[in-house]
Amino acid sequence: MRKEILSLCAALVVGLFCVGGVAAQDAKKMDADAMKKELEMGMDMAAMKNESDHKLMMAYMRNMSAFAVMLRDQALTPKGPDADFDRAIVAELRHDFDTMESIRQKHMEAMSPEMMAKMKTMMDKMVAGQAMVREHVVALETAVRADQPDAKYVAMHANDLIKHFGMMRNMEGGKKPAKKPMTMEKKPTAEMKSK
Repeated sequence: MRKEILSLCAALVVGLFCVGGVAAQDAKKMDADAMKKELEMGMDMAAMKNESDHKLMMAYMRNMSAFAVMLRDQALTPKGPDADFDRAIVAELRHDFDTMESIRQKHMEAMSPEMMAKMKTMMDKMVAGQAMVREHVVALETAVRADQPDAKYVAMHANDLIKHFGMMRNMEGGKKPAKKPMTMEKKPTAEMKSK
């Protein structure tokens, strides 16, 4: 009986090692597949960044960011928002946003189903980001209809746009903080020591 129990335990241990080995191989295969997908996505993203539609959308995004900075800074001045100035800026924000949306839509319609499937996660994030930008633009349009727009409200929505566009620029691989120049310490030479 004891031999049978030991044989059964040995068989169970061998079976567990086999199952563990198969599971480890499956995990490695899944990791390899995930890495392959990430590599393909990176190559797709690199190609997309060179497309004229993408470059045009990024230019409109930078333009919207600049207008949002002007709007926020003007709202925070001591005398507060200038309704006419704010209306002109918000009209430009709306124009740039609508143009970006039409370019994005045209680009999406031209994508193959395979590419759409590959880029689904990124596209979902882009749609969510565009929805957030739309909400801020609509809020600003409502705010500047008043004879005297609420400075804090205008500054808050403009600032949220600035943050969003800054995040997009960072994801895009935009400007990074400048590094401090390297300076080399001069080691005293024999001549310097004698002086």
